[in-house]
Amino acid sequence: MHQRALRPLLGFFLASIALLMPGCSGSLPFVKTPTPSPTATFTPEPTSTPTPTPTPIPAILTVPLQSYTAPNALFRIEIPENWTPFEEGGGIRFQNPDDPYISLTTFYFPLPEDADADAFLQGEAERALSRAQLNDPNSLQIIQNEIDEGGRLRLEAVGKFFDDQPLQHMRIDAWVENNVLLGLNLMTPEADWPDIEPIWPLLQQSYQVLQPDPTQVTGMAYIHPGGLFTITVPMYWGILDEDYDGVLLQDMGGLAHFGVSVEELDHYPTPEEMDEALKSMVGAASDAPGYLELQRITNQPNLRLIQFEVPANEDGIYRTEIRVYSDRNLLITTLFSAPPQDWEHFAPDYALLLDTIKTRGDAPPDEKTQDEDPLAGIEVGVVKFYIARNGRLQVSAPIRNFRTRPVTHLTASVILYDKDGNFLAAESWRMLQAILGQGKTTYLYLSLPKGTTDFKNVAWVKIQLIDGRDAAKKPYPAWGYQRGSAEVNGKGDIVIRAAMRNTGKKAQKYIFVAALLYDEHGNLLFARTERKRLPYATPPGQEVHIKIVIPGPLQGVANFDVIGEKPLLD
Repeated sequence: MHQRALRPLLGFFLASIALLMPGCSGSLPFVKTPTPSPTATFTPEPTSTPTPTPTPIPAILTVPLQSYTAPNALFRIEIPENWTPFEEGGGIRFQNPDDPYISLTTFYFPLPEDADADAFLQGEAERALSRAQLNDPNSLQIIQNEIDEGGRLRLEAVGKFFDDQPLQHMRIDAWVENNVLLGLNLMTPEADWPDIEPIWPLLQQSYQVLQPDPTQVTGMAYIHPGGLFTITVPMYWGILDEDYDGVLLQDMGGLAHFGVSVEELDHYPTPEEMDEALKSMVGAASDAPGYLELQRITNQPNLRLIQFEVPANEDGIYRTEIRVYSDRNLLITTLFSAPPQDWEHFAPDYALLLDTIKTRGDAPPDEKTQDEDPLAGIEVGVVKFYIARNGRLQVSAPIRNFRTRPVTHLTASVILYDKDGNFLAAESWRMLQAILGQGKTTYLYLSLPKGTTDFKNVAWVKIQLIDGRDAAKKPYPAWGYQRGSAEVNGKGDIVIRAAMRNTGKKAQKYIFVAALLYDEHGNLLFARTERKRLPYATPPGQEVHIKIVIPGPLQGVANFDVIGEKPLLD
């Protein structure tokens, strides 16, 4: 666990004022007046010279400075040697260890594409000021808020930027260079401002931009230690907590929170698993007094969403939105929470957080990993199963090859479990397709006979890949689907007839065929595969007609497709 106290990314510019203390010196004039008679001469007392009172040096200027270079050599600055740096959304924050309310932030944040620099600067200034207006409108005092002819934002204000902290004094000097926001931000309690402000000119003088390259900057590009995902942290946000599978972020005022967790499965998440994840995230909140559900989405194939409001002790009412979705074999959960009256204020931050979650994507494993593990990059999709009218358990799942190499001789175990996770039965499977090309998908299909176990107790099915090897040859050309039809026969089975064309250069006597059934949204419902001996050796460029039967009953079928490949014959 890693926890940090978050401070704002705010600050302002104000020219230094030098106070001159003139001293006086010299002697009083003296005139000698003649007297009519010789009398004693009066000698005046010497006049004393006033001693100037020395101006005390502010304590902040007595602290030695140390040079700090940002990660990736983005910029350099000299800061008090005891101030601690923290990387946050928008830049680096340096915090006074003796008073966490005193901090400096150095901006280094990329602008959105096609953003106008002046509009962006003014927008960020207004966002900072609006926080004080939300907390206490009467506390806000705007000293300066302007963008000069050179495009430099100079902003200074006093306000209640945090409802649980003292009145704060903030100063910002910011500008845009090469589409990157740069600048400084100093913030202290108002009572401490006279003691801290004298260091401002030194900070400005030492701030040196080394690499204003937008390709090197992503705001705070948070990379999870487990490598499961990255995310861009918005300005005025920071890390509150970190776990083995996720991170929790918080805005500068502690009002809004965003969390994301990524769970890596050995299969593609099922709709039931997404439903369970959503239910688990809501937890006991739905039973709390005052709970109000605002929105729920459960009918989309790859998204579960719920938005609700619930009283949160002394913090008042909070609105929370939870999303559950999948990316290949990753189950991703996000949570965003803020007071209802602040929801629109934080909406841009929420959108940025959602849009910048990046998982490992479709990048193949490195070559060394592929050499050591023949299954690295082979992933099982969502498993589908049902009990057919003949009492057999029908199981199917897509299997994708994300390696840089074609593979062959894939084998797997199909394992059945009840609702409590107890083992019921298992059966082996071997890929009937000869070669699975790079980036291609094949389909597992297995029909378990009645009596294997009581199929009514099967709650979920796991596909465990066992073995495979790199293919020595390139994949054979796939058969071309020409046309076809599908119908439900009197038994309730789905019968598909298709004309397939041999696109290769040799006559083919066998075909590996997969009939794919889809719902109205284009989601795969089931896949039935079969290795067939053709009625004759089909020459190159010629068609052959095939029939494949998928045992019923199956509901919600709206479309179908048929693919053909060269089968494995040994």
